[in-house]
Amino acid sequence: MSLSLSRLFALGVELGLLVPVVQAQSQPNEKLAERAQRAGEIIAELVKQPDHSPPQSLLEKATCVAAVPEVVQVGLGFGGKVGFGLASCRTPGGWSLPTFIGLKGGTFGLQIGGQAADVVLVFLNQNAPRRIASSSFDLGGQASVAAGPVGRNLSAETDYKLTAEIYTYSKTKGLFAGINLAGTKWEIDAKANKAVYGDMRSADVKGLLATSGTGGPGLVQPFLDSLQKNIGPLKP
Repeated sequence: MSLSLSRLFALGVELGLLVPVVQAQSQPNEKLAERAQRAGEIIAELVKQPDHSPPQSLLEKATCVAAVPEVVQVGLGFGGKVGFGLASCRTPGGWSLPTFIGLKGGTFGLQIGGQAADVVLVFLNQNAPRRIASSSFDLGGQASVAAGPVGRNLSAETDYKLTAEIYTYSKTKGLFAGINLAGTKWEIDAKANKAVYGDMRSADVKGLLATSGTGGPGLVQPFLDSLQKNIGPLKP
């Protein structure tokens, strides 16, 4: 049965309106895919140079890891910082489905003029998944934080006492160095989680962090693959 001219016209209008909608929906996902890809690259860069990488003993104890590309300074003088990344936790089935997160707060040494820093946070506490799943918390306030040690051959037991919940690293000029992020606010990027996981699943961040990422959305796999390759799975 042939369609009338009026119906064909209506379909054309609907399709014409649909294209911009699809493009608008794909653009955020493309940005999130780029964020996940870059977060995975940061993890690989973190362990690339043994003399400037976290001690192996620290990485083995890590319960969760977050990578935040290009944390940038905003404002002048008493400005702040902002950056968005991903966090995942170790599970018996591999690294968990990651949550998208943001860092916001006071300055931490970024230079005025638009310089950006890649930031990595290594969580050691067994309660890290619950802490990460909080809608927000203050680093150095509700969770103890310290500049992370470097040197893959350092012994955490004899040369460095791992007493903080979170150890942090920043790269601005090619090498990672420990940096103290005290005063920074950690937030869940609920909008990004919803775009990747949908309404129901994105609301349960604690559930995401307890679920193996194997078979999860392809968009987050570059980050998970990098964690698996460069930091490794949960050891028995």
